[in-house]
Amino acid sequence: MLSSLSRLRASAGLRALRLRRDDRGVAAVEFALLLPLMITLYIGSTEITQGVLASRKMAILSRSLSDLVAQQPSGITSPCTTAGLCDTTMTSIFSAASAIMSPFSTAALGDGTSTLTMTVSGVEFVSYTSLPGSNAAKTWVPTQSKLATAFTPTTTDPGYQAMVRWSKVAASPNAGTARSCATPLTPADTSTAPAATNLPQGLYSSGSLIIADVTYKYQPTFGQSFLAWSSSATYVSMSNTTYMRPRNWTTYITYSSQSGVGASCTG
Repeated sequence: MLSSLSRLRASAGLRALRLRRDDRGVAAVEFALLLPLMITLYIGSTEITQGVLASRKMAILSRSLSDLVAQQPSGITSPCTTAGLCDTTMTSIFSAASAIMSPFSTAALGDGTSTLTMTVSGVEFVSYTSLPGSNAAKTWVPTQSKLATAFTPTTTDPGYQAMVRWSKVAASPNAGTARSCATPLTPADTSTAPAATNLPQGLYSSGSLIIADVTYKYQPTFGQSFLAWSSSATYVSMSNTTYMRPRNWTTYITYSSQSGVGASCTG
């Protein structure tokens, strides 16, 4: 009986020793442990690359949009019946610019939210003179009487007032938000993020400016569920604003549908 037990113990010990030394299948186990991490890294790097590419294309689109408008000749050119821009021209420019986003989608999202929005605005800089007195308000000397308005000096006073003459948005589903023509744009420090109500102080000078505001909502192919888990949105919002000087105009580029303070403006 004791001999049988001894043999069983010896056999079990040998099996345990043999099992501890057996390294068959270790590579398969390690691969199984690392596979989820490897897949996550692969998908993550792919999504980041696609996101950076979408952001880059959006920046190129914004620059192209402002550049195409800034190149407009000063005379009357077809299909416009007056000098400057008209709706037909702007429709063609918006269409050409939006093609830059390919192969990324520019269609509206499932909930109707616009994926790509585009807005172009024409700004004129109007100079002014100061009245006597250290605290006197400044009186504007506008090129057109309809633009006259009071202005209170500030520490970031650029010597010009930036007036939005017109602001045009693309057709649905790529319609953005028009800039207001009711009030001048606010001079902002270069470190301040672009907004519909401000303009970098360093851009203030005589003449005019074309501003292109573009936004894009990038939807990751694999990461939508993660975004939905961390926030209510399934996309990453991007935006870019580009400023361009008109090539052939000494004043601001006019818009044929202009009326009152400006065309297609919110104010």
